[in-house]
Amino acid sequence: MPVPFLQKSHVLATQVLRKAGLTFSQIPQAIQITRQTVEQWLQKELENGNAKQVLSVLKGHVQEKGPQLLFDKLQDMLLLRLMLHLGIRGALATNIATLVLPFVLKRVFEMARKNPQMQAWWQEQEWRQQVPTPEDLKARLRKLGQNLTPTRDKPTGDSPLFI
Repeated sequence: MPVPFLQKSHVLATQVLRKAGLTFSQIPQAIQITRQTVEQWLQKELENGNAKQVLSVLKGHVQEKGPQLLFDKLQDMLLLRLMLHLGIRGALATNIATLVLPFVLKRVFEMARKNPQMQAWWQEQEWRQQVPTPEDLKARLRKLGQNLTPTRDKPTGDSPLFI
């Protein structure tokens, strides 16, 4: 039974999922579970203040430790949910997560970029990064304070200052 898809990669992904052991009714469920898991993970991590790492994960840049840890956490959440909701084994859940997760992350990233509220929020985050932190301000004040303190010049000659 052919299913209409927008891209050839989606057709290949469906064929691989079908060969892996999912039924046609489980494929949309797996994609829906993945999408819900990504959205919940995204909201939770943004609340925790991990915006830069989340953006790196959504873009697919997970070479650094921070984004890699978040991606592993997301993948673990997804594996657990796939096994619970679809009743499949861990190896099959791993294959499904490996195949479906990049598609869903790409789609969520595209939707987030188009969302005006997300754009406004991100501009606010960029503005906040340009504002110096309290530690930076304290360091600058200390440096200026050291430059403003009067220095005593030693008198020229051998005569003492006291008369």
